[in-house]
Amino acid sequence: MEIRTKHTYAVAIYEFAKNVLVECPKCGGKALVQVADSKPLAPEISYIKVVCSGCGHNKTLENISKRLDPKQKSGNVLIYGAPIDPYFHLPVWLQTEFSGEILWAYNLEHLHFLAEHVGAKLRERGGANRPRSIGSRLPRWMTSASNRESVLQAIEKLKEK
Repeated sequence: MEIRTKHTYAVAIYEFAKNVLVECPKCGGKALVQVADSKPLAPEISYIKVVCSGCGHNKTLENISKRLDPKQKSGNVLIYGAPIDPYFHLPVWLQTEFSGEILWAYNLEHLHFLAEHVGAKLRERGGANRPRSIGSRLPRWMTSASNRESVLQAIEKLKEK
């Protein structure tokens, strides 16, 4: 594992929300939410589909006008930063309980990113600090040096799921 990381304060959660592994609403197995033409915070997404390879369940949303604030009057509510996919609001597949908290990720790329950030003993913000970056939003229990090894072990178990 790297001792230092420089880029984790420049990446936003939206960047991992393209291929989200979720729990199938029909059979409870692993399903995939695919997003076409996704640009972070763009006003519209042309195509979103959830597909389960186990039972064949699939559902499509097209021409989604999205809103990030539930107080807005039109469009779908997108929820980022919770253990559900932003579009269909299905539970993410990669989640586990950790000391009364939920450790979760949208996909393996997101899990790798978390392992890199948590495993780094020195996390440099540099000039690329974005206030909504994942690095600046992770909870204390996850980034604490005292929990580092335990969190990394939990991440490894999720990778095997």
